[in-house]
Amino acid sequence: MTTYNLSLPDTTLPTLQRLNATVPADLDAKAVAKAWFAAFTQLIEAGDTQSVAKLFVDDGYWRDMLALTWDFRTFSGLPKITQFLADRLGSVRPSAFALRDDAYLALQQPYPDLAWINLFFDFETPTGIASGIARLVPTANGEWKAHTVYTNLEDLKGFPERIGPLRDAAPNHIKWASERKKEVEFADKSPVVLIVGGGQSGLEVAARLKAFDVPTLVVEKNQRVGDNWRNRYDALCLHDPVYADHMAYLPFPPTWPVYSPAAKLANWLESYAEALELNVWTSSTVVKATQDGDLWRVRISRGDGSERTFTVKHIVFATGIGSDDGTFPKYPGMDKFKGQILHSTRHKNAADHLGKKVVVVGACTS
Repeated sequence: MTTYNLSLPDTTLPTLQRLNATVPADLDAKAVAKAWFAAFTQLIEAGDTQSVAKLFVDDGYWRDMLALTWDFRTFSGLPKITQFLADRLGSVRPSAFALRDDAYLALQQPYPDLAWINLFFDFETPTGIASGIARLVPTANGEWKAHTVYTNLEDLKGFPERIGPLRDAAPNHIKWASERKKEVEFADKSPVVLIVGGGQSGLEVAARLKAFDVPTLVVEKNQRVGDNWRNRYDALCLHDPVYADHMAYLPFPPTWPVYSPAAKLANWLESYAEALELNVWTSSTVVKATQDGDLWRVRISRGDGSERTFTVKHIVFATGIGSDDGTFPKYPGMDKFKGQILHSTRHKNAADHLGKKVVVVGACTS
């Protein structure tokens, strides 16, 4: 049985009661936000980590995605936020902070006892363009302090994506098919990045890397791209709406249903890989990967029985949370049972069980 240790901190909402605070009736939310942001940017650029931390409530959070840490990190509480800033500000040197004066710069009060001032901002580092969001909450003495700050890397300086006006402008009258075949096969070179798993996450990473002109190979164990959805139960339909599911460079058409049937999404993934010319080896698996200094030697078994070994700089695991066959418990007498024993990962259709007595072991989602 797979277990996960997330080590999540104890979290409580910054309610007005807990903060022992109120929201003044005459509050000028924009003025409060601008004053806090001015102090924040001045102290950040000065590297005054102790004073920056004082702009947060004691149990505040700073979530960074690549902009300041080159990682996905969350720092909770003033000691951890202070240490994070002390470790990173000197080398990252964020600058050019600019507050967005837009409709989102305002007081938000989703419940009578929960209120914050929301603000968006932009900034830069020597290597990238970044954005941020802060939520300020009132305190007992009338000050407004940050409960959460989120920073995100939006773009890299000096590494533009080959899209729009930067796309390939050379005509290709006869060589496209042969060049495309050579590219997919990596006949005379190794990829820089190897992605294990050709579902939506693996394909999107491959699409982004291709736009940055980084040679990338996706290894997918199924026979076709999209089989990770196509081979599941017949009634499967995405539970999140289309607005949250768009993929890089090729959004769903405006006629696409709000909730995608799994088989329809499977076909879309296959066409996505074809349209964006992603290098995918189906019916293939990684047999072995060994690290050699800063590189990886990876052996891949292909569907035709052949094997290839590559030396790559990066391996990306995009195998998802449903990529295994599940945990099958063992009970006395299973070998003598004359009926069907089926794991939920192999369920296809309820009609398969009509007229039968069924016992379901386990009371979670599946």
